[in-house]
Parts: sequence; structure tokens; C-alpha cells
Amino acid sequence: MIEQTETVETADGPMGVHIVRPDGDGPFPVVVYFHHGPGLDAGSKESMGWIADWGYYVISHDRYHREEPWYHLARRDDPDEMNRFWGVLMGTTDAMVATDLEALLAFVDADPAAREAPMGTIGFCIGARSVLVSMAADNVRFKAGVGMHPSFTVTEDDDSPHLAVPGLDGSIYLGYGADDTMQSPESQQALIDMVRAHPRGEVEIHDHANHGYTVPGPAYAEEAADRSYAKAKEAFARELS
Repeated sequence: MIEQTETVETADGPMGVHIVRPDGDGPFPVVVYFHHGPGLDAGSKESMGWIADWGYYVISHDRYHREEPWYHLARRDDPDEMNRFWGVLMGTTDAMVATDLEALLAFVDADPAAREAPMGTIGFCIGARSVLVSMAADNVRFKAGVGMHPSFTVTEDDDSPHLAVPGLDGSIYLGYGADDTMQSPESQQALIDMVRAHPRGEVEIHDHANHGYTVPGPAYAEEAADRSYAKAKEAFARELS
């Protein structure tokens, strides 16, 4: 396995990208990985490796590079740090993510190890919101979308990400923890209903799993995570092979 971290230029300054891919020249089908709210931590990099082991070129960008390079939540027991974290999380807009994705894709397009479209995308927590937004913006490129413990995907705004689902072509899989205390499945019901009605959509709600159950760390739930990653693997194989 090859693992590397590079820096690319965006309209808002330099941004890190982290790549994990199989050995060899490729080209390998691409999966864009939108990391979870706390940042690209060690658990996220471990899960990137699992996906790369399926034969994919997996790339994630530094969502919070405008704050500081590779910012991540280090101390959940510090109120000041938590206030800072929520400010950074909610202050990183869809437009910012789109700008960053443009730079990431320019890097991918220039890398001979990365295959051209169709591509997949997977997102965790708020990253699942970015999956839906990115598929809606470029459904020719992104044909498989996976959201793990999705957050902030159903809002009262006219551009709420869930509203795009009926018009999307490709495969969509969502995995939730039944015990999610941050964004419960009930709070996401409108999205769940739309994905279940989609021709290639699937939703699973896992018992005994909380928010973050697919990322190695404090909330990791192995049985539920294994099931969700198996479904992600199926979705990527269906659309990217």
C-alpha cells in the first residue's frame, strides 16, 4: 500500500490532501473521502486504508485548512476547544468544500495512478452532507455515494442536501447507528425515505451503534461497521468496476 500527503493550491490558500492507494502504477478507480467532523485523525486514515485495500485510490482533503493545517479536535473535555471546534465545523460552508474539491480533483486528474470517472465518494458525519452535495453538483463524475452516520443533511433550507436525492443517478448507501445521540435516524427521516425510494438506494440502521461507529476510535462498533463497509464495497464495485 502507498500512503502519501501532498499540498495543493486552492483559491483560499494551500490545502493538504492525503492519499492511500494500492502498490503499482494503476490507474485505480478513485474514491473521494470526506472525513468526519473531528478531522482527518488516525482512525480516519485507518479506514481509508481499508477502502484502498479493495483496489481504490482513496483521497481526502484537509476540510479545515483555513483554520490551520490538518486541524482536528484533540480534547473533547475542554470547553474552549469544543467551542472552537464547533465554530470551525459550522463555518466551513458547502461553497468552501466545493472550492476545495475542485483543487483536489485537479490533483487527481493529473495523477496517472488515478483513473478517470466514474468515481465514488464516501463521507462520515458532516462529510456525508458533502457526498450528497458533490453528487448533485457533478453526477457524471460521482456515481456512487456512501454516507456513514450522516449529519446536517436534512434542513429547512431550500437547498437542503436531501432534496437532491430523487434526481441522482448511481448508487447511494447510508448507514446509521440506532443509538446516535448527535444526529438520530429520526432527525434524518426525510433523507432516509428518499434514499429507500431511490432505485439503487439503501439505508441500514444498526442496533447498538452510536454516532461515529464506522471510524476506529471511542465510538467504533465493529459488527455494525463491518456491515456498512461491506455495503460500501458493493456500491463502489457496482458503479466503478
